Amino acid sequence: MHYRNLFCRALLPLLLLLATGQLQANTFEERIDALLKDPNLNHGIQGVVVKSLKTGRIIYERNADLVFIPASNLKLLVGAVALDRLGPDFTYRTTVYATGRINSRGVLEGDLVLKGGGDPVLNTDALASLAKQIKSKGISKIAGKLLVDDNYFDNQRLGWGWSWDDIPYYYSAEISALNLNRNVVDVYVRPGRTVGSRAIVRIDPPTNYVKVDNSATTGGPDVEKNVRVDRALGSNTIRVRGTVPLGAKASAPEEAITVTEPAMYAGHVFRDRLAKEGILVIGGVERGTLPEGAIELAVHRSAPLSQILPLLMKPSDNLIAEVLLKTLGAAVKGQGTTDAGIEVETEFCRQIGMDVTALKIVDGSGLSRLNFISPSNLVVLLAYMYGHKHASVYIDSLPVAGVDGTLRNRMKGTAAEKNVRAKTGYVSRVSSLSGYVNTRSGEALAFAILMNNHLCTNSAATAVQNAICTTLAELP
Repeated sequence: MHYRNLFCRALLPLLLLLATGQLQANTFEERIDALLKDPNLNHGIQGVVVKSLKTGRIIYERNADLVFIPASNLKLLVGAVALDRLGPDFTYRTTVYATGRINSRGVLEGDLVLKGGGDPVLNTDALASLAKQIKSKGISKIAGKLLVDDNYFDNQRLGWGWSWDDIPYYYSAEISALNLNRNVVDVYVRPGRTVGSRAIVRIDPPTNYVKVDNSATTGGPDVEKNVRVDRALGSNTIRVRGTVPLGAKASAPEEAITVTEPAMYAGHVFRDRLAKEGILVIGGVERGTLPEGAIELAVHRSAPLSQILPLLMKPSDNLIAEVLLKTLGAAVKGQGTTDAGIEVETEFCRQIGMDVTALKIVDGSGLSRLNFISPSNLVVLLAYMYGHKHASVYIDSLPVAGVDGTLRNRMKGTAAEKNVRAKTGYVSRVSSLSGYVNTRSGEALAFAILMNNHLCTNSAATAVQNAICTTLAELP
């Protein structure tokens, strides 16, 4: 009897401890459940998975294995595969070649070829640097044409399932192996000198590859600004409509408008940069293929992938994602196509233990509504990358809550601020957030929150995501 009492007394605290732990677990689950009962999410469906990266245990799940449209959460995949297969030091090359000899008068008796290697962050300054390199060779005139070669990739310019009404805007830029300024021009609109006069439109970079159809007018100083900028589909004509008040400033672009056939756009701007260096191109700008025996004159190397990834993840850049996908196809499979890139991604997913039956990839960016992935698969990906040899590069590329990127204005003043590192995602009726968070004790968690078919505003959906992340950050 004495030993039995001692045993019971020793067992009682243990039972209480277990009971308390179970109560805390239930309370945590109930808190997440309550957040997901927000009336704004009525008629929609949510998938949530939270995993401890310390123990490997799933600590919360809802609809874990259903597939959802991920929107830009799909960028988590292309970024991971690019980092794994290409490495953080991978760079792109953009090269200029000559197809003829340079005579004693500095005339290139042939064509100049601008060869794209897929660089998604090539800009006007890079073209100016290439022009200076050519000038340093003593060249003052191109007797032939300026050929642009973007054959490293195929000519599929847009993703499957992209909305036609998005095509004029920066987030639906055409995909090419020769890109420039994210394949957009910035459009600035300022008032004319007098009320009723035509508004003044400026594009940057200035180029005759793009035309402007401007019917916007100048209103009185008290008139509300109402300017609409788009592009006529199938053309490079930018349309500007509406009213701009007298005295209004144009310090920021009204819109960033896409161009068709980006390689030709890059070629026209490059010809202008050559002219600024005193190099005259006699022929026109045409698409072409680099011939054998051409002589390399100049080269521009991009920043390494480790620096490109934050440019992909933090602002959620669709063009970079699509270029990375085709780069994977070109570098690994020898084909610069979306399909080849998807094949590389699928092999990676299978290798790390993702359920490829709960996965459908059609683009790199997540802009298409034909992509599908389960929350469980996203958490498998995040957990794998947490232990990857380049984990710090991957995690540091993600937006930080309350600090930068697409999370800069979210979760401020909460335990999640400066804690959560995650990728946002949004297309109409789809909102997602997946990434990493640390509890108060420093335990790392991976989470995926996918929301589809809700009828509320995106801000109402992201408010629930913020609350879930804050709850995770407040765990002991």
